[in-house]
Amino acid sequence: MLKGMLFVLVSAVGLSLALKNVPPPAGAEHSVLPLNHRQSQIRDYLLAALLVGMMLWFRLLLPVDFSTKPMMVLQLFPVILAAVFGGFGPGIFATLLSSLAVGWIVRHTLSGPEQSLYMQLQWLFLTINGVTVSWLCQQLRNKTHHVGQQQRLLDAVIEGTDDVVFTKDNTGRYQLVNQAACRAFGRDASQIIGRTDIELLDPAQAVLWQQNDAKVRQQQQVLHFQEQIQAADGNTLLYSVSKGPLFDHRQQFCGTFGIARDITAMVEQKRLLQRVLEGSEQGFWEWDLQRQRMQVSDRFETMLGYQPGEMNVRPENWPQLVHPEDFAAIQQSIEQHLQGLAPLHEVEFRARCKDDSWRWVLTRGKVVTRTADGAPLQLAGTHTDIQQRRHNEETLRLAELMFAGSYDGMMLVDADNRIIRVNPAFCRITGYSAAEVEGKSPRLLSSGLHEKGFYQQMWHQLQQHGFWRGEIINKRKDGTVYTEMLSISVVRGADGYIRQYIGIFADISQLKAHAAELDKVANFDALTGLPNRRLLLSRFNQTLIRALQTGQRCAVCLIDIDGFKQINEEHGSAFGDRVLLTLSHQLQAVLRHDDTLARLGGDEFVVLLSDMPALPEGNHIVKRLLQAVNRPLQLDNIEITLTSSIGVSLYPDDNADPDTLLRHADKAMYQAKEAGRNRIQWFDPEHEREAQEHRMMLEQLHEALQQHQFVLFYQPKVNLRSGAVVGVEALIRWQHPQRGLLSPAAFLPFIEGSELESQFGQFVLHAGIMQADSWLTEGIQLEVGINISASHLLNVDFAAQLSGLLQHYPQLRPGQIELEILESTAIRDLAAARDALVRCQDFGVRFALDDFGTGYSSLTYLRQLPVHSLKIDQSFVRDMLEDPDDHNIVAGVVQLAQVFDRSVIAEGVETMAHAKALLSIGCELAQGYGVARPMPAAEVTGWIRRWQSAQPWLQLQDDDG
Repeated sequence: MLKGMLFVLVSAVGLSLALKNVPPPAGAEHSVLPLNHRQSQIRDYLLAALLVGMMLWFRLLLPVDFSTKPMMVLQLFPVILAAVFGGFGPGIFATLLSSLAVGWIVRHTLSGPEQSLYMQLQWLFLTINGVTVSWLCQQLRNKTHHVGQQQRLLDAVIEGTDDVVFTKDNTGRYQLVNQAACRAFGRDASQIIGRTDIELLDPAQAVLWQQNDAKVRQQQQVLHFQEQIQAADGNTLLYSVSKGPLFDHRQQFCGTFGIARDITAMVEQKRLLQRVLEGSEQGFWEWDLQRQRMQVSDRFETMLGYQPGEMNVRPENWPQLVHPEDFAAIQQSIEQHLQGLAPLHEVEFRARCKDDSWRWVLTRGKVVTRTADGAPLQLAGTHTDIQQRRHNEETLRLAELMFAGSYDGMMLVDADNRIIRVNPAFCRITGYSAAEVEGKSPRLLSSGLHEKGFYQQMWHQLQQHGFWRGEIINKRKDGTVYTEMLSISVVRGADGYIRQYIGIFADISQLKAHAAELDKVANFDALTGLPNRRLLLSRFNQTLIRALQTGQRCAVCLIDIDGFKQINEEHGSAFGDRVLLTLSHQLQAVLRHDDTLARLGGDEFVVLLSDMPALPEGNHIVKRLLQAVNRPLQLDNIEITLTSSIGVSLYPDDNADPDTLLRHADKAMYQAKEAGRNRIQWFDPEHEREAQEHRMMLEQLHEALQQHQFVLFYQPKVNLRSGAVVGVEALIRWQHPQRGLLSPAAFLPFIEGSELESQFGQFVLHAGIMQADSWLTEGIQLEVGINISASHLLNVDFAAQLSGLLQHYPQLRPGQIELEILESTAIRDLAAARDALVRCQDFGVRFALDDFGTGYSSLTYLRQLPVHSLKIDQSFVRDMLEDPDDHNIVAGVVQLAQVFDRSVIAEGVETMAHAKALLSIGCELAQGYGVARPMPAAEVTGWIRRWQSAQPWLQLQDDDG
């Protein structure tokens, strides 16, 4: 009995556990004991009866008394089998058969006098156990059936979907894959199950997949990824993968599951759409109305100057991105579309660029997603850059305004030379209405005043250059002619063929008339009607060009009437004007056709003569002008005879421009007046060139003086008898940057009589005195001779300037400075010169007469000027050995100096023979190349040492002795 109870208990527990692990079937709550006999089949009941019978037969075969030990537990076996295979009905049926059969066989122990409680309990537990097992088996069958049905549904879903479904254990080995996964891997399920990604994929892909699995394992939640796989055909497929964790019954992580969808085509389509949008230069936008989120494409941002992702496109920021004048229109368009009042949202607005400028944009969009009840969820659309279009539209609008409002006439003509359109100004100028000319040829405006060649040239230029501009005379509707300034432009198509002509013209008839009046006023003399200076210069240029081309000469004659002022004073200006008018007719009568007579104003006339012969033949032509002026004039019974002074400049002998030629003729005219009037004076180009060179040299000398290009050289003066160095003469030199060191003869003649003379004299004075002071500082006391010009000496403040200069060098005695006056120049005011010398001598400065014997009044200068010494000119000293006259002059000057108690020094001593001759006549002081050449100041002290060391003067004494 205990065994039976234990068996029943174990069976019940086992079946309960089995039922616990099976999901409850749908509708299981409807019945606790569902006796559904209709689901039993006859074979299940037959099998149940057979099993019960076989077990009874088996028990009867056992050598144990059935009545005393029925072993009722054996009868549970056919009950269990019947319940397992047939369910609750066969199980109950087997239980009933077993209970009845066993109860019949042991009936004497179940009731009556031999009844046994033990047997009764066994039979009761057999019945209860059979009912329990049958019910449990039915529940197990129900759950198994439901699980199988669910499994079949799941398998159908997994296998029927195109999404890849898989599971992996915690080592990454595949446990389950569907057919979509097999197709993705290009393998059978048997080749995938139990393997890892490393075994199935490219290593790089496998590592990425495993990293994603690790993220799921770490975070233990569903994550989303994009993963690639190499398909069997070699193509790379892109999947959107959702991976999540798997847990066992202890809620411990035991693996991952994944669902992947092939998005390769979708991504490609998105890329294609993106390329289409990029190719169309349109930006794309999406607006999630529910979450108030907006997304825009890169092009939308770049068209406004931003980098992709740089813009703040949140809906609340749009008032900052849209022009204030356009924002209301955008809001209204969106509201109308959302309310169903407009099929789409479309509006043009100005968007703010990154640089704060505004750009015109066309936005179009519509609702693309709605809720189940039709409420809009999402808007999508495009942004198109219409800045150029708006610019073009504005340009067209302005062009139309210009066309309609232009004061100039405009007409558009097609390639067949038919008028397409005209503007109001065209109608106003020509008198035709638009209807009268449209469709007709512009030839209806022709005046007939132009030759055929004029139009041929116009059309030729249009064909070659696409543009023609010029004056043309046309005819109005009323027959009157007018002059217009016409511009024609060619409009060509993309194929290069002419499509239209655009003509723009202005009526310049009044301008032409006014220009003629202005031309007369600007180019002709109001009194005589002759060309004025402006027209003269224009014709002068043409004459010079023609002369240059033909090799002929031309001349310009400037005629000034002598004493014309007296005629005006005696007879009045009106009479004088009539005289000038009559004179102009007389002059015009003697000129040739190509000659030009002009009046410059007052009583000055200019005659431009072309094809002039050279002198003296050319002088005969000019004489005709002089004779025409001399012809007596009879006005108001008053006879007047005029004379004139004529200055003439001949081109190309005088190779200059017209203005310069006129100035030269003017100079020659004044020379004629100074020479006595009523004569002709020809301009001398050579003399002018010399004067020009002189002016240029003065400019160069002035610049050189400013740039400190002048230096002083010093030539020693010695006593031929004692050998003493008595002084030096300061001689100026020009350190020219290109020509090198230049002597005074190369430049001093240019400054004589100019303003530079005193500036150079002041420079030499300052430099010489400063050098004398410098030598004194070195312990060398030398008298420095400095040349001054007569004009410099006669300056009012000469003595004061010299005194002030010497005061800057207090250690220097004024007596060490000797100023040498050139006796060869004329002193215009001897009294002023004497006064200057006296004032300078008062503070100790000495004077010498330089180049004595070559000047204007040597004895006069010697008698009236208080000089201390005479310098015999080198021209006498140089030739005294060969020329007795020069010898006598030198001897005479020496004797003259002795008479006037003046010291004397000879210049130009080139040899010792000269020195000996000078000693013989009593001249002991000398300077020249025979003594020393001029030298820089730095070389003077060295020369003195060499002179004193060599003692060449002793040779003169020995020879003399």
